[in-house]
Amino acid sequence: MIAAEMQGRYGSYNDGALGSGGGTMGYPPHQRRPMEPEDDDGYYDGDRQHPDDERGGDEIMDAALNESDRPPNAGDDDANTTATGADEAVLDLAELEQLQEEAERMKGLGNKHMAAQEYTRAYNAYSAALQLSPVGPSSHVFLSNRAASLLSLKRYSAAAVDARRAVALAPTFGKAHARLGQALYFLKQYAGAVEAYEDALRFEEEDGNAGGGNSAVTRAYLQKAKEKLAKQEERERRKRAAASGGGHGGGA
Repeated sequence: MIAAEMQGRYGSYNDGALGSGGGTMGYPPHQRRPMEPEDDDGYYDGDRQHPDDERGGDEIMDAALNESDRPPNAGDDDANTTATGADEAVLDLAELEQLQEEAERMKGLGNKHMAAQEYTRAYNAYSAALQLSPVGPSSHVFLSNRAASLLSLKRYSAAAVDARRAVALAPTFGKAHARLGQALYFLKQYAGAVEAYEDALRFEEEDGNAGGGNSAVTRAYLQKAKEKLAKQEERERRKRAAASGGGHGGGA
């Protein structure tokens, strides 16, 4: 419609790119550019001046030149940029949703491998899920599950790292605390294990899962960790006492 109105006023024009055919905006050289006013409007054509315009001819020409310096369709470019940005945001959201769906699929595959005691394959599946969604809504679950596979592979230090990362993403996720406690237990870091197990039970109780099978396992490991910690502290106390007594004896 706009093109038809312009064609009726200015005659037919070339639809080519800017500057095609030797004209401006695609107009042939013998036709008037639409940005120039008509002569009979009273506005300038060359050095002509509107009778009510108090500016000098040079000022008017400077203003016209400054206006002509604006990129063609500058306003349209801004609108197009906004529209493009919105389209890209929608596209990014759709891509993120697809990645999250694929990550959940890989987590399910990892769970199947864990049930089949295929721990290396489970580890690989959870790692793939994390690559697809490293900081997504379920990333703490992927990390916690991968920690479980690492525990089964007896890679306790790596399991502790994943469990801590899961806790950092979701501080109230009880399973991550329990798996951290188990990793620290096998690393003989009993004080940390006791703390992690207690956090796991506390958050499981807050979630209403205190009576579940996981809680029973956590309590059992918590009791073992406390016993190990008590023995460890007793050995250290005896060592300090022996060192202290040996020092006094050597000085007598």
